Amino acid sequence: MDFLLKALACLMLITVITIQLLLVSPYRNRLTDDSINGRLLKIYESVISRGTVVLDAMGNYAPNSAYIMINGEKQKLVDTFPVELNLRDGDVVEIQLKKENSPFYVFLLSRKGSIKTDLKGSTIPIKPGINMLFRVTDNNTLK
Repeated sequence: MDFLLKALACLMLITVITIQLLLVSPYRNRLTDDSINGRLLKIYESVISRGTVVLDAMGNYAPNSAYIMINGEKQKLVDTFPVELNLRDGDVVEIQLKKENSPFYVFLLSRKGSIKTDLKGSTIPIKPGINMLFRVTDNNTLK
């Protein structure tokens, strides 16, 4: 039994070393081709980036009239602003305002963690219906 465990440990070590050598070789593009998703994996891909975003509002916001939506799913009914959201790389943040409410503006108050947003302006007008605010991206992306 002891010999079998030693042999399996050596075999696993040889397998790991072989895979690592293949990943630094010119054959890397063939090995990491992810054609189902339509992209090639990068040489360095980090773990999922996480962070916190705080949103605040300007204007006449009626309490409990808007939902914060992350990736199309309702996450939070907003009673008061500012609102703190825990996000990760790739999340899309939207606000759904009820039809009978008056428009207001939302702006980014703070951002913490290794994420950034693709906000186009400093304030975003929120009208009745679903309004896209931003998409979260990784702050440490290699290009």
